[in-house]
Amino acid sequence: MATRMSGARQLLESIASLHQAGIVHRDLNEKNGMWGMTSLDGLSTSSKYEALGRPLKQTIPFVDLWKQGELVCPIKVPRDLYTEEFYLGDFGLSRKLTDPITQSGHPPMQYCSPDRLHKQDPCFACDMWSYIIIFSMLYLTFAPFSSAYEGGVITGMVECLGPLPEHWKGLYPRGIDSRYDQSRAPSPQYDLASRIARFRPDVDPVERQLVQSIMKKVFTYCPEKRPSAAGLLRDPSFRAIMERYGC
Repeated sequence: MATRMSGARQLLESIASLHQAGIVHRDLNEKNGMWGMTSLDGLSTSSKYEALGRPLKQTIPFVDLWKQGELVCPIKVPRDLYTEEFYLGDFGLSRKLTDPITQSGHPPMQYCSPDRLHKQDPCFACDMWSYIIIFSMLYLTFAPFSSAYEGGVITGMVECLGPLPEHWKGLYPRGIDSRYDQSRAPSPQYDLASRIARFRPDVDPVERQLVQSIMKKVFTYCPEKRPSAAGLLRDPSFRAIMERYGC
């Protein structure tokens, strides 16, 4: 868990640097956060094969290519070659807020902020929602919002956080009106406190409260109310969690 929290801190620092440069990543998800790997420079080919295994290849069938090609299985890095460094990558959808044209696209549904799903413009706050999803997966080892409900991850958000803003009604495809009913309350068995307690029964109540505080500050439907990356780095609850794990 100390390594996971170190990764969470490094990722947030990367996002803060990106935002300071005026750039929104727009595609934060677990596949774009990467642990470092020990350099194999200087090793012979046979030594690299010994460390990583030989590449698994398969001839590409049923395609009329000008030259025979092969599919190569992605490398699986052994854990003993991991380093403590954590990197952010894949900037294919990134843009400056001042760019006049926005390329279409968004993170996978599980990581996408509810405002983006309701046709709101991308902003730094969208990255923060995606970040706290990754933070939750690092800390809880599980996604905070289930996609198993009818209506998918949006319904999972409502079960955990309460109703979506009423003025968003009609902006989400196949929207269910009850999601925007302001008299609706979060489900006690699926709210943030319950999820943290269920997935981390090993930690004390003080730590659970700190993590809940971090998540609640970012898991707000209103983008303007989410803390910035730099602000979350300074947040007392975030700093307390990092200190607990020596980060």
